[in-house]
Amino acid sequence: WTALIHGYIENVQYNEALSMFSLMLSESVEPLNFTIASVFKALAREKKVKDGAGVYGVVFKLGFGFDLIVQNAVIDFFMRCGEVGFARRVFDEMHEKDIVSWNSVISGYGFCKAGDIEAAKEHFDKMPDRDVISWTMMIDGYVKAGDVDSARCLFDQMPEKNLITWSTMIGGYAKNGQPRNALDLYKNFKGQGIKPDKTFILAIISACSQLGILNAAESIIHDFVGPSLFSSLKLVTSLIDMYAKCGSIERAMQVFKMAHSKDLLCYNTMITAFANHGLGQSAISLFCEMQMANIKPDGVAFLGVLSACNHGGLVDEGKRYFKQMMEEYEIQPSEKHYACIIDLLGRAGCLEEAHYLISNMPIAPTAVVWGALLAACRVHCNLQLAEVAAAELFKIEPDNSGSYILLSSTYAAARRWDCVDKLRVMLRKNKVRKNRGSSWIELGCVVHEFVMGDASHFDTESIYFILHVISEDMK
Repeated sequence: WTALIHGYIENVQYNEALSMFSLMLSESVEPLNFTIASVFKALAREKKVKDGAGVYGVVFKLGFGFDLIVQNAVIDFFMRCGEVGFARRVFDEMHEKDIVSWNSVISGYGFCKAGDIEAAKEHFDKMPDRDVISWTMMIDGYVKAGDVDSARCLFDQMPEKNLITWSTMIGGYAKNGQPRNALDLYKNFKGQGIKPDKTFILAIISACSQLGILNAAESIIHDFVGPSLFSSLKLVTSLIDMYAKCGSIERAMQVFKMAHSKDLLCYNTMITAFANHGLGQSAISLFCEMQMANIKPDGVAFLGVLSACNHGGLVDEGKRYFKQMMEEYEIQPSEKHYACIIDLLGRAGCLEEAHYLISNMPIAPTAVVWGALLAACRVHCNLQLAEVAAAELFKIEPDNSGSYILLSSTYAAARRWDCVDKLRVMLRKNKVRKNRGSSWIELGCVVHEFVMGDASHFDTESIYFILHVISEDMK
């Protein structure tokens, strides 16, 4: 009975496992503690709180109420279901606790609906003994809470680290928008003699994608090159995205062609890459190839092809795909789809049509949608619609300086200086501040970042001298 129940659970057939357990009890067969632990695992996966509470009652009748293995399974079940109070009560009433008991509570506080990382840390500090799992779960909890500094502090204190620990910390940096720290930590990892797995490589690829530095990405990915790299579709898709974001659409396409098989996500990533690089026809051709391969497009695929039409100025094709998405595939457009088609119409000068589409949207237009219309009005100097779009944007995002600047530019292009002055007064009155502009350049695998008005670069004097010379030559 136990082997059969366990087999169902291992094959993700949780309801069948629960039915088999009920049949087992009806046949008056007494379960083992391992059997009950397996049942709670199935209940946790299905989030069946009431059924779990019922089984917990049966557990006491069968004499397993204070069995350590069963109690650990019960704690894990309640934590996974978000029932922190019940889990804590079971934990507090335990006569004996092992490291699994402590880990279950820490994991629950860190990852369940409560998301109480401080409570998890409190239990972590009370643990008589900690293993690598305990440390890693706390690091993961801090990462998911966005507190990367605390995660790194624990990481540095760990007496022993395994691959999962390194993956968690490096992936945490990447997920929290700190790719430089992720790659700096990777340099430390290289000296550990640990063989990376797919999860680890995905974290590194994510960091490289965010940084967008091709030479650095190529150098790092070279460490992982091998047959296994292209056998994983998830890795292939991530590589395509990385190369595209690093500016090498050619390498992205090479990786795409090397994929042993291709799924919807893989096609979507390549289509989006083509679109972002302004290769509209290539994106559309690949979209058609995907359809011919009997892969049904989803909303992301249509967003990619609409973006391709937008960047390529393919108005008729964009309108056709927008219609096909709704009528043939019955996909309701999201705000991103609407923003894309509005931007497409706006760039082509079809401002009235774009405004009509916004007015008839089944969902409330967002700042992205109105922003697309305002930007188009700026290009085509349509004051009337610009004021309509800006008025909506001021309601939705009153602190966003971009809307004020776009409207001001529209007024300036029409030589409406009185309106420009009024906007400046409004900016000061509402205390809206413009974000400082920045740019960066890669030279010899080193990224030099510049912020407007910043003079902190070590070679500032030479830079401004050359800039002055260029400016004089331009005059």
